[in-house]
Amino acid sequence: MEKVKLTKSQKILFAVLGVVLAFAAFDFLSNKDTYMSFYAKENQEATATAQQTEKKNKSEKDQLQTSLISSWGSDPFLRQQVVVAKRRSRKKVKRPTFKLKAISYRAEGSVALINDRVVKVGDVLSGYKVLKIDSRQVVLWNGKNRIVLKLTNM
Repeated sequence: MEKVKLTKSQKILFAVLGVVLAFAAFDFLSNKDTYMSFYAKENQEATATAQQTEKKNKSEKDQLQTSLISSWGSDPFLRQQVVVAKRRSRKKVKRPTFKLKAISYRAEGSVALINDRVVKVGDVLSGYKVLKIDSRQVVLWNGKNRIVLKLTNM
């Protein structure tokens, strides 16, 4: 790594900057209470002013609303919220349709042709896992529903 050479003016600038920072740190540490109380008062004043303004606005709004209601009988702009209980309708989940077309049954590993796709035990087809392949049927399971596809003579 190459060392950067500073010019004489850059060195002087860094020295002045160091002196200014040292003075600022010393001043802050020696007058810490003064600085902290000044900012705390300023923050408290701002908070108090904001709270007073909010109270004033709310009371003006309440007075205006009261005068409007008394002269009109009701607030025409105030919407009455009507709570209507919604019936929860059961969504009918459309079960996928499966068409078992063929089974190649072997003791060491069977496969089936379902919806033009070759599957084996453990494969997932439209969210359903192939649990079992017998010589005449295939069992599918999605965690809730079980579907048994039977091979029919065409």
